[in-house]
Amino acid sequence: MEDEIVAAGAQIIWVLEADVRQTPGTAELCMAAMDGFGSLDQGWCVGDGQTEPVPGTFDNSPFSQYRGFDIIVHRETMEIVWSSSHGSPSGNENLDGDGVLAAVVEAIGTR
Repeated sequence: MEDEIVAAGAQIIWVLEADVRQTPGTAELCMAAMDGFGSLDQGWCVGDGQTEPVPGTFDNSPFSQYRGFDIIVHRETMEIVWSSSHGSPSGNENLDGDGVLAAVVEAIGTR
């Protein structure tokens, strides 16, 4: 599904806030997780434990509600055009690839 999201004009940014052991995320841990999911071909990995000027910037942002989130940026402007929460607690949207693609097409198409 990543190829279709990029073809729609978006860029994928994978943000790892923490791993399953609650170790602060690093770019390397993010890449290992995405590789395990088969999703390393598209997008960039960000480790929230390495954000500057303070680690935990994404975890403390309005995007983070519980365990994780997805953000989609417009490739030309890098402006965040859509976000969604995911993870195991109830209340998260947990969209599948088709749902994310539909949201991207709607967000990018309205620009």
